[in-house]
Order: sequence, then structure tokens, then C-alpha cells
Amino acid sequence: MKSTLISAVFLSSVAFFGCAQANSDIDLRTSEVEAIIKNYLLKNPEVLRDAFIELDKKQDRLALAEISDALYEDARDSSIGQKNAKVTIVEFFDYNCGFCKKSAGWVEKVIETYPKDVKIIFKELPILDSRTKTSKIAAKAAIAANKQGKFAEIHFALMNERSISEDRIYKIAEKVGLNITKLKNDMNDPDVDLYLADTLSLATRIPSLSGTPFFIIGDNLIPGADEERLDSVLRDVLSKS
Repeated sequence: MKSTLISAVFLSSVAFFGCAQANSDIDLRTSEVEAIIKNYLLKNPEVLRDAFIELDKKQDRLALAEISDALYEDARDSSIGQKNAKVTIVEFFDYNCGFCKKSAGWVEKVIETYPKDVKIIFKELPILDSRTKTSKIAAKAAIAANKQGKFAEIHFALMNERSISEDRIYKIAEKVGLNITKLKNDMNDPDVDLYLADTLSLATRIPSLSGTPFFIIGDNLIPGADEERLDSVLRDVLSKS
């Protein structure tokens, strides 16, 4: 895609110089035009950088429009906040992700600060499971806990755990008041695996999503746990809502 952009820049430049040539006495050959463009880009590489950034943003905006229903209207998602809140935040996360744990405090603060204005949709994305062996179990436990009305309780309890083992997951679940027998039965529901597979598929359709945590606020895509940027974007989106 980026090579296509470079070609587009080149062709546009050739067209520009062609028009200029047609309206002047300047006679430039294609090789000379190429040299001028190359020299300009070497001296001003930020032009291509800015173009690539804008291309990425455009691709993300197009992707968000195509998957809007899956992002915001999936009844299987766990969420916190008013149904008709002014702003809906979507977070993709993994319970073993250190930066997800770091950003969990920001998420709690948002819920407390904007109880009526902000809704948060949580997208389970256990991408670290091949290494941790417990990311998927934790995700399934949280999904199952939602059926007992205790998603928030287990979610933040798991996020506050430095290290998660399968045994620890069930102890946390019991501590927050979950029925463990029902929890395990619900975790083994084939629909849970389907939901996780659908979420992973959804994540792959967002070009800039390459890890967790990943936040979507309005049409802003924010990777990582940059609380200052998250706060700034949220305030801006709220002010426009």
C-alpha cells in the first residue's frame, strides 16, 4: 500500500510538472523530473512520513465504518456505563498484558468520573495465551462472569493481579461472589470460543491494531497506555458530543 502511495506522489508530481511545462518555455524530460522529485523528497522526508500517517488514518477510518456494528452492537460484549451514553469507548485487552493492567486504573477513573456520559465496551483479545497459557482462561472466566452480572468485579480484580494462574483465577472468581460451578459450565460453552474467535477476526480488520491495550474513542485509535493522550482525546470527543 505504501509503495502505491509513493507511486501516486510520483505520478502527481509528473502531472504537475507536465502542466507547468505546457504553460512555459521549460523543457523537462522525465528523467529530470524524477531527479527533481527524488532530490526534494530526500531533503524533505517528512512529506512522505506525513503522507503515510494520513494514509494509515484513512485506512483506519474506512475500517471502522465497515465494522461499526461489530464494534458497538455485539450483544455478547461486556460493558460498563449507560446504554445511551454520549461517548462509547472500545477497549481490546489481554489480562496478562502489563500495559493493559496499567491502563485499567484509567478505565476505572473514567467510569467514576463520567458515569452517565461514557460507556466502555470490553473486547477480550487474549493474544498472549500461547506464552502465558492463562490469557484465554481469564477471558473465558470474565465472559462467563458477565452472565452472573459480575463482569466489572472480576475484570478489575484480574487486572490488579500481577501474575495470573488458573487456580488464582477461580479463587478471585469465588472471592467476588461468583458461583464457580456455573462459571466453569459457562466457560465451556462452545459459544464462548466462537465469540473469542470473532473478536480476534474483528481485531485483524483494524490496520493499526497490533497489540494491547487498544482503545477506540470516536474515530480516534489509541494504542498503549498513554493516559495523557487518552484523557485529551476523551475530553475533546465529549466536548463535541
